[in-house]
Amino acid sequence: MANKAKVNKYIHLMLVCALLGLGIALPALADECLTNAAPVSATVGARCTEDPSCVIVGETHMLEWKSPAPAKIVVVCIHGLGLCARAYKPLAKELSAAGIDGFGVNVRGFGPDRGKPDRAKLDCVKTVNDVTELLRNIHKEQPDYKVFLVGESMGGALAIRIAAENSNLVDGVVCSAPAWKLLKMRRTAVKGVFELFLFPGRHPGPAGRAIMHQATTDSELTEHWLTDPSHKLKLSLSEATSFLSFISKTDKYAKQVIKPVLVIQGLNDHLVSPRAVAKLFSDIPSASKTFMIDGKGEHLVLEEGRFSPPVTEKLISWMKTGATSQSSPGVTEFTVNAQALSPSETRRLTRLQRLSQSD
Repeated sequence: MANKAKVNKYIHLMLVCALLGLGIALPALADECLTNAAPVSATVGARCTEDPSCVIVGETHMLEWKSPAPAKIVVVCIHGLGLCARAYKPLAKELSAAGIDGFGVNVRGFGPDRGKPDRAKLDCVKTVNDVTELLRNIHKEQPDYKVFLVGESMGGALAIRIAAENSNLVDGVVCSAPAWKLLKMRRTAVKGVFELFLFPGRHPGPAGRAIMHQATTDSELTEHWLTDPSHKLKLSLSEATSFLSFISKTDKYAKQVIKPVLVIQGLNDHLVSPRAVAKLFSDIPSASKTFMIDGKGEHLVLEEGRFSPPVTEKLISWMKTGATSQSSPGVTEFTVNAQALSPSETRRLTRLQRLSQSD
């Protein structure tokens, strides 16, 4: 057991190096959403003059949208590692059309405010506090609204922890591929060690490219990640270590979630283990939980416009009816985009379905 612990600690340190290997020197932060946006005291504040979808809440920027025909539902969306709140802009359009208002928050260390000293570094724990305060303010301003947390990858891990610690502030949780168990950890960790020494500077080396390719097969999307100045793909040693420590506790907090939960998982996710997510789902004690598998989905299912109509239809239906129904609690599992699956995909789907139902 002692030897195993030493090996796991060594692998953990190498994986930290792999995350550091994502150290791509991005352009200086753009001035958008900063130059003409004066902080305001209102809880939900004035619009940024540079981007009509960007608002100042307190002293930081968030994505905000309002529906022309509100259904008295508001969502708070949390993005994945390396991205920013604007990853939810395409989904916001779909939700707004369905009557759902919302915010997309920037995790500390990401987004247009990461040039500020107090928001420069990735800090999941402080982000938990930020989102909790936002939820309290939403309840004060819109006490008759249903409030849902939505998170993908790192954002999914954050949403689970926030819901576990503040069940009185949310009516339900949507988490897609919540960060917990990462695939190909050993291989990527070894690449990360070499990358630190052999690939300094602007361009990603083997570890950085491997992680991006695990997340998506879309070359245009990876180019977008590399060039958008609100993204951040370079982590310090302390950031990488604290991030891994934070996501290692995702299942622990999942076991404390009692509000309705919708867990979404792409069958073709090569970054976060779909089997680990199915196991995490089975560990959630909520009396009302749903597991949705996207047969064509990769790691991202909700962000960057990667969703499909069946996904958004099920998501909106769940928030409007399924999550609030008291007449049919229980465990539900269903699959979308499952047409023309290969034999291997069908086997993987069957395994996920079985794992999600295990005790």
